[in-house]
Amino acid sequence: MIGTMRINVIVAAIAGVFTFALSIGNNLFLSTCLKSLYSFLILFVLTFGFRWVLGVMIGAEQAGGTFPSNPVEDSAVGQSLDMTTPDLDEETRELMKANLSDNNSLSSADMQFSPLNPPKLVTKNNLDPEQLAGALRRMSED
Repeated sequence: MIGTMRINVIVAAIAGVFTFALSIGNNLFLSTCLKSLYSFLILFVLTFGFRWVLGVMIGAEQAGGTFPSNPVEDSAVGQSLDMTTPDLDEETRELMKANLSDNNSLSSADMQFSPLNPPKLVTKNNLDPEQLAGALRRMSED
């Protein structure tokens, strides 16, 4: 970070006094003090963020824009891409054989497609009007 806490306090105090001076004519004294305090706290925190960003930018500039040296920099790690796949070991071959033999044991009748047959919805076409009116009256009473 660039600077000290004194910079944060000075910037925040100037903002607090400025807010107090502009707000005292339009607001109550307590409201003005509260707004000035909020202004002080917000600018105090924002100044920290600004100082940190400025410190990071200047720090990167002084380092010459390069990243710190890596001890593994001279080795060939990460310089080439190996596109070969490893050979299958014996356990993998056995698993594949067992899986194939399980799939072949299923009969063709088991593998056929059968559509889903959901139950049909039943509607009552012939309802007694007196029962409907009674149900409506009971519902309206609740």
